[in-house]
Amino acid sequence: MFLPALVTAATVPALIVARILLADWLSALIIVLTVPLIPLFMVLIGIRTQERVAEATTELGRLSDHLIELARGLPVLVGLGRAREQVAALRAISDSHRQKTMQTLRTAFLSALALEMIATISVALVAVVIGVRLVAGDLSLEVGLLVLILAPECMTPFREIGAAFHASQDGREAITRTRAILDAPPQRTVIESGAGLVRVENLSVRYTDRSADTLRDLSFDAPRGEITVLDGRSGTGKSTVFRVLAGRLVSGDDVTVSGRVGAIEGGRLAWLPQHPHTTAETVLGELLLYAPEGPDAGHLARDVLSRLGLAHLADADPSLVSPGELRRLAFGRVLLRVAAGANLVLLDEPTSQLDAVSARVVISEIVAMKPGIAVIVASHDPAVRAIGDRRVPLSGGVRHETPVEAAAEGDLAVRAVRARVGDAGQAHPLRELRAVLRPVAGRILGTVVLGTLAALFALSLTGLSGWLIVRASEHPPIMYLLVAIVGVRFFGIGRAVFRYSERLVGHSAVFSALTELRMRLWSALAAKGARSRDLLTSGRTLDHLVRDVDQVRDLSIRVVLPMAIGTTTLVITIAALGVIAPVALPLLLAFGLVGGVAAPLVALWADARASRSHQLLASTVLRRFAAMLGAADELRANGVDGRIRRQLARLDGEAGVAARRSAWALGLGSAIVVAACALTSVLVLPLAASAGTAPGLVAVLALVPLGLIDPLLDLVAAIQASPALREVLGRVSHTTADPRLTARPEFALQPIESLGLDGVAVRWPGTSEVVAQDVTAEVRRGEWLVVTGPSGSGKSSLLAVLLGQLEPAAGQYRINGWDTAGRDLAALAPRFGWCPQDGHLFNSTLRANLLLARPREEAPDDAEMTAVLRRVGLGPLLDRLPEGLDTVIGAEAGHLSGGERQRVAVARTLMTRADVILIDEPTAHLDDESAESLMADLRVALANRVTVLVTHQAYGIRNGDARIDLGSTTTEVRQMRRVLPTAQSELVVSGAA
Repeated sequence: MFLPALVTAATVPALIVARILLADWLSALIIVLTVPLIPLFMVLIGIRTQERVAEATTELGRLSDHLIELARGLPVLVGLGRAREQVAALRAISDSHRQKTMQTLRTAFLSALALEMIATISVALVAVVIGVRLVAGDLSLEVGLLVLILAPECMTPFREIGAAFHASQDGREAITRTRAILDAPPQRTVIESGAGLVRVENLSVRYTDRSADTLRDLSFDAPRGEITVLDGRSGTGKSTVFRVLAGRLVSGDDVTVSGRVGAIEGGRLAWLPQHPHTTAETVLGELLLYAPEGPDAGHLARDVLSRLGLAHLADADPSLVSPGELRRLAFGRVLLRVAAGANLVLLDEPTSQLDAVSARVVISEIVAMKPGIAVIVASHDPAVRAIGDRRVPLSGGVRHETPVEAAAEGDLAVRAVRARVGDAGQAHPLRELRAVLRPVAGRILGTVVLGTLAALFALSLTGLSGWLIVRASEHPPIMYLLVAIVGVRFFGIGRAVFRYSERLVGHSAVFSALTELRMRLWSALAAKGARSRDLLTSGRTLDHLVRDVDQVRDLSIRVVLPMAIGTTTLVITIAALGVIAPVALPLLLAFGLVGGVAAPLVALWADARASRSHQLLASTVLRRFAAMLGAADELRANGVDGRIRRQLARLDGEAGVAARRSAWALGLGSAIVVAACALTSVLVLPLAASAGTAPGLVAVLALVPLGLIDPLLDLVAAIQASPALREVLGRVSHTTADPRLTARPEFALQPIESLGLDGVAVRWPGTSEVVAQDVTAEVRRGEWLVVTGPSGSGKSSLLAVLLGQLEPAAGQYRINGWDTAGRDLAALAPRFGWCPQDGHLFNSTLRANLLLARPREEAPDDAEMTAVLRRVGLGPLLDRLPEGLDTVIGAEAGHLSGGERQRVAVARTLMTRADVILIDEPTAHLDDESAESLMADLRVALANRVTVLVTHQAYGIRNGDARIDLGSTTTEVRQMRRVLPTAQSELVVSGAA
């Protein structure tokens, strides 16, 4: 915006002054003397604006970080029953951002006011001098009108450059912060190029907030054609080794890495991290991103999907697949990287969260890739450790490898069931718009009034100036013109003041409305909870809280206010001019239809959905870019970051094409407006003259249509953008409108003593596919219900039923013996505690994460938090942390191992005072000893609660536990990852998928 405005300001005023100079040198001199005041005030106010912009940008960063953390942690907050309690914190930080932004806007609008005042006074001075000279007979009417029309156009580019300058400050601040990141010196890496052999020598890693090294003097070799197993208990540094080998962990502010690592051929690498991220829109698209380039890429990707039992998910959104399916998808990426030439494979827990059948398929694929490839794997799965050719124990002190014998695995088919999610809400854009604007309706009405007054004052200034010039050409006594001269100043100053007030009140109203909108969206997301897997993904949550809210902000200012102001101004102006010259009323009505109706419709027709396409493409770019940042380590390590950057560049290019098409449509509508205004000014002259209208009023009739150009241009732009606003309001309405939240009576808040399922079938709203059926079981306080089954068989869907977030498609779900059908269980949310797989830990301290388990008034003390951490086996970790509970665990708990992260999530759930605890794969990423110890501790901690355990493993399962096996049609427990002696002969309560 700034550069085009700068070019215009450098050229247009010079050309206009040159033309005025040819007609009247005195008027040109006045303009030349007043113009320098504008840059002077721009500089003075701009310095203050830069400070405000920096503060607002910092506050925007805080809001963005907070929203990202909330989006990632929504499943956890829902599971803990604490999602709704985040409204106050979200409101506080949103209000802080609004206040900082409004401070910046006040300064920017004050600058615009100053420029408007200077421009108005300059033009008024020119008009008064012209009038006096006309009275004295020193100037002709023709020259006076020419100067009067051209003088405002000389000032307009300077007003536009002022607005563009303040808008550019945001961009300049963003560029400054971006350059600070890009220009930062490269961090030192310990990786050196090698050939044929991965050699790690004396590798040590030390985090600044730890009292001991995470790794110390680690040395081992990993030659091609062999599988090297990193063997050690949770927290011994296996994932840290992988991050170093992948080049994603280097010495920095919070960590020191030393030693030497010789990598194979400059890093032709395939890496499966412990917590994989996806970036593509579909499962197949995610694989294609990692596949070798060429015509066979699609065939290779589909073949991998088939081998891993994921063929039915090819077109599914990867953010909606189950954790087990995501693990297999990430492993499929590794297979494609090997096909593309990778010869170093890093596998971090490749069978974690997989059922036995899926795990055996993955193990067989690992064995098959071994020839010519250096494979390094870390796993607590005995079957994975058994296929290793050499073992690197990580248990403290100097490590060394020990040869072991490999084990072969056969190929097995994998069965999975996919649940697709529908949306129960109906789109009502107008209803949503009313809901958005209702809290600030008074300010919105005030903005429309102020904007209309600003436009009418501008028209009055134009008309009165014309009348003054024409009347002065008749050489009346100067006293007759004094009222008009005062009126010119009055309307000029009033226009600037009303315009400033309109901008300030309007933006304040919209930002306040957006705070309330963000609160409603978050409350809706929290209320729907696990009912929609789509809403529980961080990408979708960010779409709603960031993308949709920002679009409502931008489009409501561009659509609602200009439409109301432009329409009101046009109607009042036509009515007033019709009173002055009734003979011209038909022409004025035709002008109103062309400028206020036909031109916007033409712009809409020419737009052909371009503006909506631009909004959608821009949103896609934003979402994909955010996903790329989240998966940056994987993309860079696997060498495919260039591909997604090219994809983003292509999408950005498509958005640019749509923006240009939209701009062309706007230009066409604007051209019609300008032509209609100019033609009306010309045609009204003979009509008014033939009716004997006074010359001064004829000038008013001729000049006022030209003054309507600006409000009509805004009206055209608003109507053109209205479909985009309607679309985003429809998306918001899908989320906020859910009749089930208000149509069902609430279940009374009471202690929960038992849960019962009787022939329950599970189906997501909007789908016909049953993901689990004929499920029958009952569990009471002090008892455990164990849910098993293959990945994707409906375990998470069954949890949604138990949480009351999803109604059974058939059968009965009972709480304390009462049927829950048709009742809202929101009041019982505090009675349930849910620990999802890979429960998100917030980028804060251990203390802050544990405090989420309870309301502020019931917050646990340090002794209780320390006790629960030790109960889940984190005592040694606490002993190594100088800061203790105040230790910052980093983004996505990056300073913790996978096992430590899992145990912190379990500890947080244990601290709730819920009657029912639902735990999803609590032993994921844990070694055998730690898993058995954790389950034993959980048995003690949950002795007086109703416990539902979802697992692929048999750690801690006891005789007498109720069972649901969603992957079996028999009464025997089959396909358990590791069956303990106490669980070998137990019966399944029921279940069939």
